[in-house]
Amino acid sequence: MEFVKLTSDTIKQQLLNLRQIVFEVTDSCNLKCKYCGYGEFYGSYDKREEQNLPFEKAKLLIDYLFSLWKDSKVDFYNRAVL
Repeated sequence: MEFVKLTSDTIKQQLLNLRQIVFEVTDSCNLKCKYCGYGEFYGSYDKREEQNLPFEKAKLLIDYLFSLWKDSKVDFYNRAVL
C-alpha cells in the first residue's frame, strides 16, 4: 500500500474544494439519544473524553477558512441539551 505525501499545498487545495465542514465543539455528548443520527455510527468507535474545542482555536480555524473561501457562511446547530 502506498501513501500519498501530504503537503500544505495539498491540504489547502482540499480545503478549497470543500462545500461543508462540521466542527464537533464538544465531545461531552454520549451519542445515545434515540433520535441521534450519529450514535449508531460512532457510539462504539469514538471514545468520548469530555473535551471542548476552545473558542480561540475555533476562531483561528474559521478565520483561516474564510480567508480561503470567497462565498462563506456559518450555521450553528446543537444535537441535544447537555
